[in-house]
Amino acid sequence: MESVWPGLFVTEDSLTQGVRELRKALRDDSQSIIRTVSGRGYLLSPLGAPARPPSDLPSVAVLRFTNEGDATDTPLVDGFAEDIVNALARFRTAVVLARNSSFSFASEDPGNWTEVGRRLGATFLVRGRMGLRDGTVRVAINLIEAANGAVLWGEKFTASGSAVFDMQEEIALRVTNRLVARLDDAGLTRARPKPPASLAAYELLLKGLVHLRGYGADDNQAARNYFAAAVTKDTHYALARSYLAFADLIIGDYGMAPPEVLADIVEQARFAVGLAPEEPRCHRILAQALLCTRTYDAAERHFRRSYDLNPFDADTIAQIGYLLAIRGKPFEALTWIDKAVQINPIHPDWYHSDRAFAQYAAGDYKGAVVSWSMLPMTSAVRLTWLAAAQAKLGNQDAVSRLVSELKRIAPSYTPLESIRASMLYEHESDADHLLDGVAKALMMWSAA
Repeated sequence: MESVWPGLFVTEDSLTQGVRELRKALRDDSQSIIRTVSGRGYLLSPLGAPARPPSDLPSVAVLRFTNEGDATDTPLVDGFAEDIVNALARFRTAVVLARNSSFSFASEDPGNWTEVGRRLGATFLVRGRMGLRDGTVRVAINLIEAANGAVLWGEKFTASGSAVFDMQEEIALRVTNRLVARLDDAGLTRARPKPPASLAAYELLLKGLVHLRGYGADDNQAARNYFAAAVTKDTHYALARSYLAFADLIIGDYGMAPPEVLADIVEQARFAVGLAPEEPRCHRILAQALLCTRTYDAAERHFRRSYDLNPFDADTIAQIGYLLAIRGKPFEALTWIDKAVQINPIHPDWYHSDRAFAQYAAGDYKGAVVSWSMLPMTSAVRLTWLAAAQAKLGNQDAVSRLVSELKRIAPSYTPLESIRASMLYEHESDADHLLDGVAKALMMWSAA
């Protein structure tokens, strides 16, 4: 930009007109190439942003499978379907929507498939039924064209023991073959993560994931117990080792954990990556642990490796956005988070938090207020974040209400000290920016 317009100054009207003409020339009606940043100006989306999939690439959503067995088999059924999502993504021949969104719809629901496809942004839907009896898994799969509800393909599969993992791969291959004319060579030769040695270890992992995604007081510890049991069943089960490390990271309160605890978590997560270097989730968990130790370059390297292995993992994409915000690149961060939401439109609440951090860092306080307001205001730290953004906007009434609620639910909580201790910002200026908002909120509340 400097080489094109060195030292050039223009009026605000000229700039607005120029941007309007550029958007028209670029057909940027959605303002995704040249973004308007409230109170700051305009942003040209960076070259390092994740590439959008070609418009002719089909998109597929794997709906939640119907459990035809015992209710206790539900974690296995959900996990089986989720692993088909991951297997499909490896072939890179279709945009594979995230589990969190696609599992919002059940396979047994004979409703309007066109509406389901529209809400998910999917051109094809995969529905399935699964039953487990006497150690044998039976699965029935249908591929549906969302535009008209037509069933394009259906097949039944049966497997026992470790052959279940081969069946997952076979289903993904069959679905992909029907989404595209043929599999490209790169897709066929991509390394497949090593499956666990036993179905029992796999079931324990899946039961742990159910608790890890829960919000009960004892869920994280229950998840850890299942992951530890899975590792006991199969000491070389990399994904179970990774999630065991991740459960310890959550229980330890992420970056607030003692240094020796964080060091052990990183060591365990690194060992898991060594066991399964082609498993993207292992790289993502190691990256999260490294970020909590403020080892920024290594964290970014493993986040990007996870993305390379599965470019349709919306959680990884969103977490790359958060990392970039923490590293002082909020505008680039927002581009990544937008991409994550595109793949995972029915996403978990923490996407809003990641977006809010990037918006606040970019000076878009109104946007940060909107994003943080989408979270349940049930914790002192969330109330503090939102109060900081409202203070930057000078909203006295909102600040007074938020800080008063903070004092009510956590009278011993010290906002400045707590936020300072938990921040992961790479640059002191970014940390000071958030602390300034917190301090301003406290001053406004005291003066009210």
